[in-house]
Amino acid sequence: MKRLILVVLLFLHSSVALAEILFQDPTGKELNAAFDALSEEQVKNLSPPRVSEKQYLLGLLYLNGDEEFHVEQNCQKAFELLTDAWEGDVVDAGHALATMYYHGVCTEENVDMARELATQAAQEGYILAQRMLGMAYVGADWEELYPYNIEEGIFWLSEAGNAGDMKAAAHLAGMYDSGDGVPKSEKKYFEWLKKAVFTKFEERNIAGFPALANCYETGKGTDVNLTKAYKYYDLSGSAGVEDKQRIADQMTQDQIDEAVRQSQAWQEEHNVRIGGGFIRRAN
Repeated sequence: MKRLILVVLLFLHSSVALAEILFQDPTGKELNAAFDALSEEQVKNLSPPRVSEKQYLLGLLYLNGDEEFHVEQNCQKAFELLTDAWEGDVVDAGHALATMYYHGVCTEENVDMARELATQAAQEGYILAQRMLGMAYVGADWEELYPYNIEEGIFWLSEAGNAGDMKAAAHLAGMYDSGDGVPKSEKKYFEWLKKAVFTKFEERNIAGFPALANCYETGKGTDVNLTKAYKYYDLSGSAGVEDKQRIADQMTQDQIDEAVRQSQAWQEEHNVRIGGGFIRRAN
């Protein structure tokens, strides 16, 4: 009996250990880079090693077809390859199949199967599946996938947001800003806004800089800091020009110079050029 229990435990442990996330980046850049690195011969070669990974990539190509790799859309092959990849413990394939079942793409629509696969992929830590659950539970997307449950929704959106998903973090920020299903909280709004702006998967994302600058200007969820406000207005490009002009009258020249220095340092670090330089105060 003890031996049987030991064998079962080892089997369970090995099953968990085998599960693998190939491309965690929710923006898709990592996946696209993987395809860019492959030739047509390589992408069609399903021989060992890493057969499940190859099945996943080729399955995605058959799902929509791809001219570059001379792959015509083939629903049967797409479904079979992605199913084989999922059974080979590629977590990404579970999420892909969940979306296929939900929308009825290359298979019959089956919300129950979509729910089962999405849940398993989310529990394995796959960011896109975690966002999928979170958005469904708060009623923002994926209708009928899960019943409305704000606690579950916040849990899964938080999992995705903390793992670096900009969309999940931004949605949470919006919920706490408007009080949508949760008590309004400027502190939590600011915390999730920062996570949406500073995600490891979107290093040059400046879309949230105006909102971040406004928080530092007005003290929304954080202390007032006009130097940081000016910095992020500057990094907002033309969208922040009028805001810089407005707050410059409340700042010393040293504060403005420091804000521009920080802005330029960020631009050099990320190899971009934005911002409008100095605004001098009237003497």
